[in-house]
Amino acid sequence: METEKEWREKEGSKISKHKTETELHTLLSFGRGAVISMEKELFNPDVFNEVKYGEKEGIGVYYPIYRDGSCAEAQYIKFRYAKYGNEDVVILERASKEEMQEYDKERLGHLLRR
Repeated sequence: METEKEWREKEGSKISKHKTETELHTLLSFGRGAVISMEKELFNPDVFNEVKYGEKEGIGVYYPIYRDGSCAEAQYIKFRYAKYGNEDVVILERASKEEMQEYDKERLGHLLRR
């Protein structure tokens, strides 16, 4: 039987995943240049099927699911951690497949320089 702490962590993860997906759907409903922010504590990168990130930023692949259960095409989302006043937030914005490939190249180049 799970402890209360384990239960709270599991439920917190479900809530943060739901909040993250809600914000992603909001972002995707706007145009290409849209940018939104959300509280850092509510952001959960586990919603991405593929995610690559460094210390303060990243990019992920998100597959929205339609109400009938089918899956939409891949959406690329950039995120970065920031400070807004006294709050820690995550800034989300749409990206492209090319940006994700470029991110991979930069990370690989950085690792090869070491």
